[in-house]
Amino acid sequence: MIKKVAIEELQPGMHVERFDCGWLDHPFVFNSKQIKNQREIERLKDWGVTHAYIEDGQVPDPLPPRVKKERPRPLSFEHMITPQNARVDRELRHIPIRHEIVRAQKIRHRASQAAKNILADVQAGKEIQTREAETAVGELDNSICHNKDALFLLMRLRKKDEYTFDHSVSVGVLLLAFCRAMGFDQETTRTIGLGGLLHDVGKMAIPLTILNKPSALNEEEFKKIQQHVVYCKEILASTHNISLPVAQIAMEHHERFDGTGYPSGLAADAISLGGQMASIADVFDALTSDRCYRNGIDQVEVLRKLYGWSRSHFNEELVHRFIRCIGVYPAGTLVQLESGMLGVVVESTDNLLRPVVRLIYDTRHDWAIRQKDIDLSRPSGKGGEDRIIGYESAKRWRINPLKILGIT
Repeated sequence: MIKKVAIEELQPGMHVERFDCGWLDHPFVFNSKQIKNQREIERLKDWGVTHAYIEDGQVPDPLPPRVKKERPRPLSFEHMITPQNARVDRELRHIPIRHEIVRAQKIRHRASQAAKNILADVQAGKEIQTREAETAVGELDNSICHNKDALFLLMRLRKKDEYTFDHSVSVGVLLLAFCRAMGFDQETTRTIGLGGLLHDVGKMAIPLTILNKPSALNEEEFKKIQQHVVYCKEILASTHNISLPVAQIAMEHHERFDGTGYPSGLAADAISLGGQMASIADVFDALTSDRCYRNGIDQVEVLRKLYGWSRSHFNEELVHRFIRCIGVYPAGTLVQLESGMLGVVVESTDNLLRPVVRLIYDTRHDWAIRQKDIDLSRPSGKGGEDRIIGYESAKRWRINPLKILGIT
């Protein structure tokens, strides 16, 4: 018999049949899971999960004896990168990040203001001014073609009370970069990017008490949230100069490849390519962002979740292409090197596994070092002799990567 228990009642070794929340609202890839340790229970609490379902009378299964290690091996993505797909598209990296970041800050600010204006017009019952939106998308696209890492870093500067605006811009940025990495032409790229910028306009018809609720939604509230997709369709259908691909992104970004999404339960190729791409970008940005009810999680961990979901909820090939577009170790990621050094990824190079890294800490001697940048793609003697063995949690190390890079 299955019974519902509070998260505090879970013990290491117990098997959870399912969590009492949506599949995006807990930190694990699957709903069914054996609890390995107390840390996993604490992670569930941090995510705001309150209850789980277990077999009644369950006695924790014995776990294998824990081998004490000095440091756990960091998570890595090397298993999915081959020499053939490790190279970075040069179209997305023409200008050094230190030169592009200032211009990108201004472009992002203008795009955020455009998103605010668009959503305010929708809330007031006015028609969307597509020219302002198209101008913002064009500027964002130009910046991405100069150096995608500049905007990717700036996406991490977020305010909880401006989530809807920032999320709209970030999904637009992600889709623009995704399209460029897929080799789409400029017209297609900017059309899909516009769809990303406008994908959540329907949320303006949802009560703020639900949108900003600091706890889990009940069933009735969640149904109302789902309606925002329908509202998107209605709003965009009444807007001049909105093309079908733009509207499809708004209507399909919550559909899932296995047919488990909403509002229509579309599956596989019944979902447009833009809709499939938008669903991946939307989930990535939503999970990495701080919300009023939970903190965002590390980008690399979200990429790992997407990789797991690529066998069900998302198109597997598109997820792999998205991960390579974002970067196995995105700009701003805290990484550990084979030498024992900790560093923050500054920007990508021609090799996904060998970015430019700013060294900050020596874990073997347990002390901070004088910061310096090394290019892991360079020949031996110039940084290339070292390599990344995985990413580290910036929160666990109490490090602010953006501050290290001078972004905040």
